[in-house]
Amino acid sequence: MLSVIPRVCSTHRERICATIPIMTPRNKQQEGGSGNQRECGGFQLFRQRRIKELGRLFMPFFGFAFVRAFNGATLAFSAEAFGVDIWFGQDILSATMIALFFLGVVFARKLAPLWSHRLLVGVATMAMVVSALGQGWGSAVPSNVAALFVVLGAAGGAVSILLWAELESCLNTLRIVLYVSGAFLFGDALGWVLQDLEGFRRVLGVGALPLLSLGCLVASYRSIPNDERPPSDWGTLRFPWRLVLVLGVYEFVLGFNEAMAPADEGAAFLLGASTAAALVFLTTFLLSHRFDFAQMFRTPFLFVACGLLATFLSMGSPGAFSVFLVALGYSLMFLLITILLCDLSHRYGISVLVLCGVEELMAIFMIAGHRCALALEDGALVGFVDESALRVALVVVVLLASACTLFGERRWGLTFFGVGGLSAEADERDRFLARCASMADAYRLSPRESEVFQLLALGKSPASIEHELCIANGTLKSHTRRIYQKLNVHSRDELRRLVGEPPRG
Repeated sequence: MLSVIPRVCSTHRERICATIPIMTPRNKQQEGGSGNQRECGGFQLFRQRRIKELGRLFMPFFGFAFVRAFNGATLAFSAEAFGVDIWFGQDILSATMIALFFLGVVFARKLAPLWSHRLLVGVATMAMVVSALGQGWGSAVPSNVAALFVVLGAAGGAVSILLWAELESCLNTLRIVLYVSGAFLFGDALGWVLQDLEGFRRVLGVGALPLLSLGCLVASYRSIPNDERPPSDWGTLRFPWRLVLVLGVYEFVLGFNEAMAPADEGAAFLLGASTAAALVFLTTFLLSHRFDFAQMFRTPFLFVACGLLATFLSMGSPGAFSVFLVALGYSLMFLLITILLCDLSHRYGISVLVLCGVEELMAIFMIAGHRCALALEDGALVGFVDESALRVALVVVVLLASACTLFGERRWGLTFFGVGGLSAEADERDRFLARCASMADAYRLSPRESEVFQLLALGKSPASIEHELCIANGTLKSHTRRIYQKLNVHSRDELRRLVGEPPRG
């Protein structure tokens, strides 16, 4: 057991010393006599703490994995049902999703929050179930009927993606990273298992996914207070042309090279996507106490690096390892931008229907890349463009688009994604959080201490902070004690007076 230094006369010294643990000979013996033993004990304590925090993650929040697995199964069915022209089925799926995302962006102010429209949620779920019934027939389904099942599955999947994006925008940055990357990882693994099912087993397996997703959504929303749920109103927005430019270029190049060198390497692609999700999840979960991951995800450098990696690797020779690397780079890019969009929605109260909807609309450039490559192979563009010259031009455009992202805007998170004038409440919250971040840097708080400090300054209760950061009560008390020591305050009231009054709401 740790003993405590006795209280002394000076009030200031009393308050400081009363919280400083010391080691007695008995304690040293219990902790272990050698440095190696103490180091081992520290590692065991860290491992136990990580396991406990993992157990506190709310499992229904990973329900997006079921939607991702369903969309993967529908994509595989669209490639299987149309025989030779596999891109035709996949382009039908992409075009349907694009249409739904476009409607979500245009009518976002009427639809947000999407979860409140229970009839729409029910129709989307049933559309996915009906699509699963048709997928059980595999390639035996006529092309026109298969197209209908693909459209139903894509429409329901698009609505489900927006529903889960809305839910994840209610969380803080660390939890967004954990739940989104974890759902990508579990969803890809589940899709891997389901892709080999046939007939009635495939109907049961794929058909259960939308129902499981809906159940997880219901359970997750019950755990979120009403005042932290997705907003129904927000400030003005402008069209995010920078997002269209950069993502569009990346998607076009990927689609072009994918169609130019078609290869049946679905397992390699799934493995690459799963590896990307596992890297983000494990790195964040194990190292979140050492690095400020929130700041890392709010900069363009990781996103651009992953985009360049994916596009340039896609120009290599086809093969399983090449497909794996392309999937790794593209999945990292898509995962990072999804996390950033949910984080923007959480920080500034903007509907994620707008942000993620515009992101998903970029799939139209993937279709354009497919069509351009197929036209080049069929000879339709002979005499107009040379393949080698086109590839060189694509490289130049990719580099220019990346430079536009890196050097075009300082406030990348806001300006790049089209956030214009925000509501007064969002501006006030932004200024308050910036003040908290500056103070955390000035007093040299660790990344985890900075998160706790921000939530304390916002007036969150201990139970709410423990739930939001997935930490135990003892861990919260330890962080709070160190924060008080570094800021030289002794209570939450003193901390609030030091930081200032939090924003309304």
